Amino acid sequence: MIYLDTNVVIYAIENHPKYGPNCKKILDDIEAGKLKVCCSVLILVEFISALVKINRILKKAGKGELSIRDNIDALLSLPFQWVELNFAIIRRASECKYPLAGADYIHLASMELSGVEEILSADEELDGVAWVKRTDPLEY
Repeated sequence: MIYLDTNVVIYAIENHPKYGPNCKKILDDIEAGKLKVCCSVLILVEFISALVKINRILKKAGKGELSIRDNIDALLSLPFQWVELNFAIIRRASECKYPLAGADYIHLASMELSGVEEILSADEELDGVAWVKRTDPLEY
């Protein structure tokens, strides 16, 4: 089991020039059952926030916006093992001392309390967490 970071989903959806193709491959492998992942329900919140930002950019450019509902439904259709947010995760996250964003504390606590030590993520900052093995999407 490997933990999936939000950036993998976002880079696949926005067709990121560097990470997009590999991130799409990851999602395809998850959908096909070739890759077993878990993730926090927090990625749904982060994903919606990213879609809203992408839609603002598309609207300014006079382009069609993405359907937030359709994208969320597509994400929810994937066979993820969801880690529900709970007080234990929040408390554990509050003890993190790494130079990371606060949302990453939630992801680390979710991983730790789920017994998962590997994460698929483009965030190089996670390399500074000694117990975490990060696999960059470009290495997938």
